Amino acid sequence: MTVTAAPLPTIAVEGEEDLIHISYDAVAAYHGQAALAMLAVTFQALRLMLPALSPERPPRRADLVVISGHPGPGVRDAFEFVTRAATRGVYTVDRSLAEARLCPGVDMSYSWRVSAGDRTVGAALRRGVVPERFFELIAAGSARSSVDSAELSTLKRRIAQDVLAAAPDTLFDRL
Repeated sequence: MTVTAAPLPTIAVEGEEDLIHISYDAVAAYHGQAALAMLAVTFQALRLMLPALSPERPPRRADLVVISGHPGPGVRDAFEFVTRAATRGVYTVDRSLAEARLCPGVDMSYSWRVSAGDRTVGAALRRGVVPERFFELIAAGSARSSVDSAELSTLKRRIAQDVLAAAPDTLFDRL
């Protein structure tokens, strides 16, 4: 019996002339492998937020403004690839966002807001979506041993797979 993997999720945004369909694979190829867990989490947050922001049709990419409570490269790259917000100068990291402060001792939030015109939607990662061990390893920073670093790398990949397999509305609270 052959088992086929489920197709990876996509996001649609309105480009300059036509709709642009962006696959997770394309975002991951752009990013590399450094922060796959947060890349997948942010991609799924976008899958939740963009339709809520513009329910009638995919939003115009050029109209999207992003505020992120998380400064990491996976978060930034997911937002940049889909929205081009960093390139357009409308991507802000605000570590003071109050929601989803899941990593004890680390000044960041696992929450995001996307705006277009006068509409804003947000998402906050729910506690338990990402295992506590991930946050322990992140909080250790440069004090991580090589064994812990290898564990973190494996954990990031597993989190990315699990998050991509889940429906976005099971992962986040809407803000």
